[in-house]
Amino acid sequence: MRIFSNICICPPIPEGVQLMTQSTKFKLSLRSNTLLVKLIVSFLIVILLLAAFNVFSFLYLRNKLYDEIVRSNELGIEQTVESYENHFRLTQSMILSLTQSDRWIANIGILSEVSQNRRYDKMNEVKEELSELYNNPFLHFDNFILYFKKAGFVLEKEGTSSTKDMFSSYYASEAYPPGFWDTLTDDNFFMRILPAASFTEKSMNSIRSLGMQMPIVIKAAPHDDVLCIIMVNPRKLYSAYANTGEPFYMLDQEGRLLFATHDTVDIRTPAAIGEGKQFERSGGNYYFYERGSDTGFTYVRVAPITNISSEMLKLNMLLVTLLAAAILISVLSSVWFSLRLNHPLKRIIDMLELKQTQPLPASNIKEFAIISDRMSSMMHTNERIRMDLDRKNNLVRQYAYTNKVKNIPMNLNLKELEDAVQQHGPYAAVLYEIGFKNKDSEYDQEIQLLRKLVHGLFATPEGEEPVTLQIEHNQLMTILFNPGSQSDVLRVLNLLKELLQAEDYMCLTIALSPVYSEDTHFTVAYERLRQLLKAKRLTGETQIIIEPRSLSSSTTSLGLKVGQREELLARLQSGSEEAVFEWVDRHLDQLVKKDAAALDFQAYARGVAEQTEKALAKLNAWEQADAASRPDMNSLEALYSAEQYRQWFRELIRPALAAIRERTETKDPITSFVTDYLNSHLNEDINLDLVADKLNITPGYLSSYFKEKTGTNFSDYLNDLRINRAKELLLNLELRIQDVAGQVGYHNVNSFIRMFKRYSGITPGEYRKRNVGGHT
Repeated sequence: MRIFSNICICPPIPEGVQLMTQSTKFKLSLRSNTLLVKLIVSFLIVILLLAAFNVFSFLYLRNKLYDEIVRSNELGIEQTVESYENHFRLTQSMILSLTQSDRWIANIGILSEVSQNRRYDKMNEVKEELSELYNNPFLHFDNFILYFKKAGFVLEKEGTSSTKDMFSSYYASEAYPPGFWDTLTDDNFFMRILPAASFTEKSMNSIRSLGMQMPIVIKAAPHDDVLCIIMVNPRKLYSAYANTGEPFYMLDQEGRLLFATHDTVDIRTPAAIGEGKQFERSGGNYYFYERGSDTGFTYVRVAPITNISSEMLKLNMLLVTLLAAAILISVLSSVWFSLRLNHPLKRIIDMLELKQTQPLPASNIKEFAIISDRMSSMMHTNERIRMDLDRKNNLVRQYAYTNKVKNIPMNLNLKELEDAVQQHGPYAAVLYEIGFKNKDSEYDQEIQLLRKLVHGLFATPEGEEPVTLQIEHNQLMTILFNPGSQSDVLRVLNLLKELLQAEDYMCLTIALSPVYSEDTHFTVAYERLRQLLKAKRLTGETQIIIEPRSLSSSTTSLGLKVGQREELLARLQSGSEEAVFEWVDRHLDQLVKKDAAALDFQAYARGVAEQTEKALAKLNAWEQADAASRPDMNSLEALYSAEQYRQWFRELIRPALAAIRERTETKDPITSFVTDYLNSHLNEDINLDLVADKLNITPGYLSSYFKEKTGTNFSDYLNDLRINRAKELLLNLELRIQDVAGQVGYHNVNSFIRMFKRYSGITPGEYRKRNVGGHT
């Protein structure tokens, strides 16, 4: 390692001598044969030539380049406006041609009175006509919604649903509440483009974002109470017509914002259009305006001044020709001056590469003459420094090995240490994961003692020195060079295991690699050892792992299966400790019998905890559960026996079961009537208004009361009840899926399939395939 290669250690110089030396150097620097004067004169000539050509070119071309860039932005916004206007014009023409069809007018009239005429077959005809529009990739329609105000339902690509469910659950937006769409039927218009807003799809368990949507509302003439609501993806329109990467926004005729690509851009009213201008400058941006001829919308492209400046630099190609002449002259001048300096410098470099100590020949440049006098002593000094650093770099060498194992880029100041970590022959690696049974104590000193013990066991006088690194706070790694065979290393590790048997507070897991060739990187060996550590078992003793576990003897770490989750959830909701703990202990014993890895026990524990949380959430029993008494999920890594897991499950489940029992034991007459009525009339057309009328209370009061008592909405409870009943019926292979849908109150099989997938995550057919085998 060569560091401080240019340091020269000299004896102190008296103050008077220093003043005389400084005065002499100053006089020498003013002479024409000094290196300083030659360099200053040479590069001043080059700089002056380049500066002159640059100033002249910039003054000549600045205004011309600016005008070209502005014109380019104006043409860009004109093309964008034309594309947007054509798209809106095409949309209006296609909808107009559709609404003027006699078949369309007749079908819309039938669907407006579908609750009386029961002509549900017309819905598929209308959906087929709509699919031709939203399946057209050039229109960028995400959905086409037919809103029947008087009938109180909507028809879209997924099927039919009530107006409330559609605009509060399936297409919910704070900007457009459900009541907003009712007001549009009272206005006199044919087509209206509304500002873009974010829409989400809400279900009982999750909220899914539908992204940014720009609604286009068209009246389905001659039916004024029917609206065509087209959900257009504005970001797809932007990508197709105006994707320049710069901020862009649209304003309607009243100056309201319709869509903006960047939230941080300053939205300005286009005052410049009235003055006959198409752009203006404000703050750090240029605003380029253009108004649509058909819609009257104002389209604005915002170009930051920094971008225009960068474009000016890109367009400044004419400067290349002028600069080439200046560079050519400058290079010729530089080469001429450099040749005069090259000869003495070359002799100095040759002496450094050959490590000669003889003095250099005399030079006519004063600086080189001084260098020649000092070079020999500097070479001797640097050699002593290098030898001293080679003896003291052990700590830095450890740092370099750690970086090599973890594939961390080396600091540029320590690049010389790359040679110290190169493999020269076969090697083996051992990774130790240290666990302590008492987590309340600190064991930093024990870890360092273990490191010394490991290093001492593998260090032999005749062998190459091993390297022992602390990879993590609880991990050590030993790299053995030319270790012999794997069995030789294993004998030493067995000796280490015997020595640690007396230490009951420590639980060590050791992963041993095979003997690698020098072509295998340390990082690869480290990652394979980490994978071996995943095969650790719950023994509470020191383990040595030399190969991964076979798939036939290990369990998967995917947690509980679908059927297991449902069975456990049902037992938890029953509130019976005996039933729950019998199930938990039985599956825990199965893991013990299979000799599962510690990771499998942790996955099982997390699955049980997840179902416990789900049971509390379903019954809205969070307040009754004591959160402080629940065990910490992070403590699973410290468990080293099945009995500890058994105790951990007791601490987790007992408070939850107590809260569930407290919640379920409280009986309420209104809630009991609702649940009993739903269970006995599940195949009928049930809604909140019907049940509230039977109780002689208002639907709003029943909705809030039922939510308070059960912790779930009326509609979510009804859908969940229907889906659970459908799961039972699907196990009967004699029933068709449409028969199951009718028995649970879904008279439209498409609506049933969509609702089943929303609450179960899979379709009815997939559920039957997965679960029918256990019931046939």
